[in-house]
Amino acid sequence: MTLIPPIDPESDAERREIDAILEHFGERNRPGIYDVINSQLNVIHSRAQSVIGLASVVITVTGFSGRIIADTNRPAQALIILGIILVGIGAALTMTRVMPVRWVTSYMDLPVREWILTAVRRRAAKSRALRVALIYMTAGMIFYLSSIAIMLLFPEATELTRVR
Repeated sequence: MTLIPPIDPESDAERREIDAILEHFGERNRPGIYDVINSQLNVIHSRAQSVIGLASVVITVTGFSGRIIADTNRPAQALIILGIILVGIGAALTMTRVMPVRWVTSYMDLPVREWILTAVRRRAAKSRALRVALIYMTAGMIFYLSSIAIMLLFPEATELTRVR
C-alpha cells in the first residue's frame, strides 16, 4: 500500500474556479473538464515554445554577429553579454519549469475535485514560471538590443576589416 500525501487545502480562488468548473460541466463530465484543462496547458506550452524559439534566434544571431557588436566598445560588450545571459536564464526556466510534461490523465484516479485542484495548481505553477521567464527574456532583449543600438551609433568603432 502506497501512502499518498494529502493535498493542501484549496485557496479561495482555487475553490471558486473548481466550483465554476463543476457547475458548468458536472462531476461526471471528466472528458469535458479534461478538454478545458488540456487546452489551457496547451496555450502555456505553445507560448513556452515561442520563448524557446526567440532564445534560439538570439543565440544564433550572437554566434554570427556577437563579435562585431562586442568590437564596438566596452558598454556594447557588457550589454550583449548581460543580454545573452538573461535570455539564457529565461530559456532555461522555460525548459525546466514550463516544458516538462506530466499528463493530466496520470492523476485522474483522484476524486474529481482533487484531480481538478491538482491540474489547476500545475497550470498556475507553469504560468508563474512562464511569467518569470518572460521577465528575464524581456530584460535580456532590452540589453541585447541596446548593444546593437550602440553598434549602430558608432559604426566606425567596429573593426570589421581586422584579420582575426
